[in-house]
Amino acid sequence: MLISDIHTHTVYSHGKGTPEENVLAAINVGLKRVAICEHAPGHVFYGVRGEKLLRLKDEVEQLKQKYAFQIEVLFGLECDLLGFGESDIPEQGFCDVVALGFHKGFIPKDSYGVKASLQLLGIGKNPKLNAEAIVECIKKHKITFISHPSLYIPMSIEPLAIASAEYGVPLEINGSRVTMSNEDLIRAKELGASFIINSDAHRPGKVGRCDLAIDAALRAEVLDRVVNYEQ
Repeated sequence: MLISDIHTHTVYSHGKGTPEENVLAAINVGLKRVAICEHAPGHVFYGVRGEKLLRLKDEVEQLKQKYAFQIEVLFGLECDLLGFGESDIPEQGFCDVVALGFHKGFIPKDSYGVKASLQLLGIGKNPKLNAEAIVECIKKHKITFISHPSLYIPMSIEPLAIASAEYGVPLEINGSRVTMSNEDLIRAKELGASFIINSDAHRPGKVGRCDLAIDAALRAEVLDRVVNYEQ
């Protein structure tokens, strides 16, 4: 049974529901924990920044209190890889959940960031370097999980899995689109990685609905390494 979903979006970015609607949806499917995890300021198109970000944080804090006896509500940001070990992760303590992944729509901070952008066009793909860029962020920041590995640019599973095991940062098996192959999941488990299953919901009706991810974890026999799943 899935006990939490800490990757959900709302109207504050490119979702269709309000934070409260996501919380109510999570309660409806029996979750113990839910996070509103919007795009961080570094995302050019969907990043939540400035006064809007503060309003979101305040709204989530109010929901924490309102539903405290029904579900744990968390405030999160889905942060962006902007360069080699460079990101828009906020100062520690600003949010409860810090997801990190590679997204389209960012301004590169260094030469690697430019190379990563070119990979979106199929130019100079480098899975090992991409994974190492994420690992450098893991070394520098307290990260809750790595969101949808290899969704937009390929990433070698070995460096990610080793860092997951060393730093306790789960790799996300995304409920909207599974981005790791069966072989990657198996290999990551062999190297000691842990996993987390989240919906990446962009509408309330998708919160906690992670059948694709659960099926992938079952096929690869890694469900025992999923941190938010209880047998």
